[in-house]
Amino acid sequence: MIVNVAAASGGFPDLGGAAPTLVVSVTAEDYIDGAGRARLEGTSWDAPVAVARHTACAGGIQRVLFDERGQIVSIGTTARIFTAVQRRAIVLRDRECVIPGCGVPATWCEIHHVREHAAGGPTHTSNGVALCWHHHRTLGSSGWQVRMRHGVPEIRGPHWWDPRRGWRRPRTHHRPHPHPHSTPAHALAPP
Repeated sequence: MIVNVAAASGGFPDLGGAAPTLVVSVTAEDYIDGAGRARLEGTSWDAPVAVARHTACAGGIQRVLFDERGQIVSIGTTARIFTAVQRRAIVLRDRECVIPGCGVPATWCEIHHVREHAAGGPTHTSNGVALCWHHHRTLGSSGWQVRMRHGVPEIRGPHWWDPRRGWRRPRTHHRPHPHPHSTPAHALAPP
């Protein structure tokens, strides 16, 4: 989270106009199978394929296909990244990580596709929620579930948190607040 916030701050050098970017490479077969290792480009390190999957979920995918000689034969991108406008709207709505009790400010969170992009989920505000790095990374194994209902997130906690396993709106759900100097509607009504 700290690296993402710092990279987006404008205080760091860029590369060809782009913010510092983590590039993870993995074969298509390993990515699909969830096996093997992913290479962290620019380093001598590798990481589990789960790192490549998380990087793709929190960031973007640019497919670069090489032929057997190493020549680039195709470059493609996906529209899976939430735009700055979409992200600001989701941050305003969610205020913080939507997992109850977390409290990480939404400005520090990643935007999660509730219905996974790979499963046809759109990159739209009605399908995105703010999740801190930890909850985003552990969502599939922690027992927490997120769904969207009429464009608003709902959360279902693990059995230890809510034995009835009911769906609830996060307390951070945006509700318009009246301006402190505005006149209440009832004061404007005729007698």
